[in-house]
Amino acid sequence: MTLTLLLFLSIGLVFFLLYCNRKSNTYVTFVQDANTIITDEREIYIEFDTPHDKWWPESNGTYGAQFNGKFFNNTNHSFTDWTVKVQVPKGYWVDSNWNFDGEFHYSETKAIPENHSNYPEYENQFEDLEDFIIMKKIPTNMVTVVHPSNVYNHEPFMLGMIMYTPKRFFIRNITITGRFIYEPKDNPLYFILLSAIGISLLSLSVLIIIQITVSRKVKYYELRQKLDSDIIIQSFKTFANFVDARDPYTRGHSLRVAYYAREIATRMNMSEQEQMEMFWFGLMHDVGKIGVSDSILHKPAKLTSDEYDQIKSHVQTGYEMLVDFTAMPMLKEVAKSHHEHWDGSGYCEHLKGQEIPLEARIVCVCDSFDAMNTDRCYRPKMDREKIVEEFKKCSGTFYDPKIAKIMIEMINDRSVDKIESIDTMSDINYKA
Repeated sequence: MTLTLLLFLSIGLVFFLLYCNRKSNTYVTFVQDANTIITDEREIYIEFDTPHDKWWPESNGTYGAQFNGKFFNNTNHSFTDWTVKVQVPKGYWVDSNWNFDGEFHYSETKAIPENHSNYPEYENQFEDLEDFIIMKKIPTNMVTVVHPSNVYNHEPFMLGMIMYTPKRFFIRNITITGRFIYEPKDNPLYFILLSAIGISLLSLSVLIIIQITVSRKVKYYELRQKLDSDIIIQSFKTFANFVDARDPYTRGHSLRVAYYAREIATRMNMSEQEQMEMFWFGLMHDVGKIGVSDSILHKPAKLTSDEYDQIKSHVQTGYEMLVDFTAMPMLKEVAKSHHEHWDGSGYCEHLKGQEIPLEARIVCVCDSFDAMNTDRCYRPKMDREKIVEEFKKCSGTFYDPKIAKIMIEMINDRSVDKIESIDTMSDINYKA
């Protein structure tokens, strides 16, 4: 947002500068004559004045006079490259001028003062029949710029000339052409744009600094999170290996259940976070078996009632082991409830249907599949067809029908085959 605003303001400043440049190169014309009313509201005008003591008659009947011009600029912009065209009577002659470059056109009627009549160079000047004088700004002289009225101690720009005419004459018809200099700093918008750009740049710099700081912290926390994640993974793997190592027939059981559970969660359109948690639930579901003796776990014959009660106690043991693991509260619930049955015939609380946590129902199906799909000390693994029949038969009694159906689909599309062959020694396989 800040970058967009900065770009917008910069484009606005560029267009404003281009506008000032275009306006500064546009020539304008002002015309004044004897009928023109001169007021301070007029942007540009010139007043020519000839005091009484600056008139003198010549012996040949002509008049000489000093014409003092005051060039007024009532705008806020300097006026430059000006040209002033003044209507004069035929037969005029200019003796000298100041603060402008003159372009004089003389008539055939010579009004040469007697004191100049003997100079041939003046004879050669009378060639045109024009009756005007053109005054131009002196290009190399910055003093001849007509400054605006808002300049401190503003005074009109002075220019003038000594001119001889056949009779007394007052300058009335004047045409002024030139261009105003539109300095960007003369417009408040320039400073508004500069201030806005400055604030935007400062804001962008602050945001960049914040972003860099946040990025460094995020990187630190990502590294820390990875370290914490690795610790959790390694801890869970260690617990799972403790359980699976108790019985060579069940090695890799917890990891496979974790993968089956995550696959079911994926097919049930659970979120990525929920899929990850299902992996951990599957991996830790049998943690309570650490408290069951080897003689019972390895016994190939049918278990006695007391021995079976000890086996069943692993769910409560697992719950008690995980009760303080508050980061994933459902972890302990899955450890306790993954042997509950849909019809209430399971253990240890005889929950039924929706009373059983969904996560525990998923792990129950996955645990049962892996048990039927692997060799055990008391029986060999079952054929896939037999396993499918078992799930169909027990759907709605032991298993949630919806989850049992998904497991049957996984068996039929052989997606369980990839999970069955995973490497239980590789750390990467323990990452959810």
